[in-house]
Amino acid sequence: MRYQDAIDRLLTLADFERKSRAHEPPDFHLQRMELLLAKLGDPHLAVPVIHVAGSKGKGSVCALIASALSANGLHTGLYTSPHLHRFTERIRVDGLPMDENDFAALIEKLWPEVEAIEAKRKVGVVSVFEMLTAMAFVHFREVAADCAVIEVGLGGRLDATNLVKPEVSVITPVSLDHVAVLGNTIAKIAAEKAGIVKPGTPVASAPQRPDGERVLRNKAEDLKAPFLYAPHAVRLLASNHSGTAPQSLRFSGKRGEYHVRLPLLGEHQIENVRTAITALEALGKGFKELDIRTSRISAGLSAVSWPARTEVIQQRAPTILVDGAHNEDSGRALMHAIRRHFGDHKDVVLILGGTKGHDQTAVARQLSSLNPRVVVTRSRHPKAIRPNEFADVLKRDNVPVQAVSLDTASALETARSMCGPKTLLVAAGSLFVAAEIREIVLKIDPETYPDLKGPLTRTYDSSANVSSKIGPG
Repeated sequence: MRYQDAIDRLLTLADFERKSRAHEPPDFHLQRMELLLAKLGDPHLAVPVIHVAGSKGKGSVCALIASALSANGLHTGLYTSPHLHRFTERIRVDGLPMDENDFAALIEKLWPEVEAIEAKRKVGVVSVFEMLTAMAFVHFREVAADCAVIEVGLGGRLDATNLVKPEVSVITPVSLDHVAVLGNTIAKIAAEKAGIVKPGTPVASAPQRPDGERVLRNKAEDLKAPFLYAPHAVRLLASNHSGTAPQSLRFSGKRGEYHVRLPLLGEHQIENVRTAITALEALGKGFKELDIRTSRISAGLSAVSWPARTEVIQQRAPTILVDGAHNEDSGRALMHAIRRHFGDHKDVVLILGGTKGHDQTAVARQLSSLNPRVVVTRSRHPKAIRPNEFADVLKRDNVPVQAVSLDTASALETARSMCGPKTLLVAAGSLFVAAEIREIVLKIDPETYPDLKGPLTRTYDSSANVSSKIGPG
């Protein structure tokens, strides 16, 4: 099977991320995933796992942990979502995306099992995310990975990844996000994230708001799971930064000191490193025979690469920064990072686009203290908010909008025309907007997908025990 054919086949599945073939709300439960993994020989139990949930920073923490483990000589799998440019980015081994031919072959290999599950018509239809999750587990088993770092897709309790038996569970900061699915308070969302906590398994937690921390601590206590709060477990001894050069950091943990030259910008990334070290120091039975050294952890953290997170993609004027900030907390972190690392840029032009399901004006509100000139746009993503609709919402929230562009290419052209030699051009509001600006500036050939318009898949109706057939073909 050719790679493009494989992608086309993958996208015939229920696509809750893009909402091109599924009604709201998504059909969340774990029975379907349990069946699929059982048919595949339980690949999720084949290698030791570090499981990571949270509202923000979880991708960065996953990348940091995986980089540190690889630096220690461990053959390390990494599963994250969404991707920036190509589906293969989601499944990595030692930092390298899965080969396209291997990706296509794996879809072909797993497809009969997917069809067998859907033929039962009892647990609903397999989703794109579930298929990719199963593929990651099978791939890590096939390449004999020593360990895997697995990022939760949404929430935690009912996420397709939540059948693993991790060596450590990690929870990054919990904030208001996906409120229609996870709940409208920090405590409710924290309860969903806490669903990844397993009996007796250490929990490494990033700094949390008091109501979120309380929920996480109580869940850990109920399950007799050691609760390791990163601000208490790992001390920050020194922090120095100069412009966009790597941040020089020194930490102290139970295994000793860590000296890190962190290429990721922003104080929030310092907390992500602290959380990653807390998780690495908590590794237990599955890793006790492995030689994990603090110096190698430091080297791995210093070598991390995680694009589109406060990333400078052009140094010459205008400086261009892309970031996936899409809610209030991540917008605040971006604002502080800009002040910390780009203080000499007094003029800011902001390309802003949003996706449904998030607070549409949160990032703009956080960045408003920088007095940016705002260009509103939309990404190719089917859930992207229409530019004129987004602009109207921003104006009602007293965010001044200078221009509206129908796509990211024209938005970048408009924004550049507004820039002077000291302008900082920022693209944010959605990881998909950040990715598309990155593609244009760095000349990356992206993967594009049709917005499928066939008959929508009905979500599983437990009272009728039926689910509709997936679209044509």
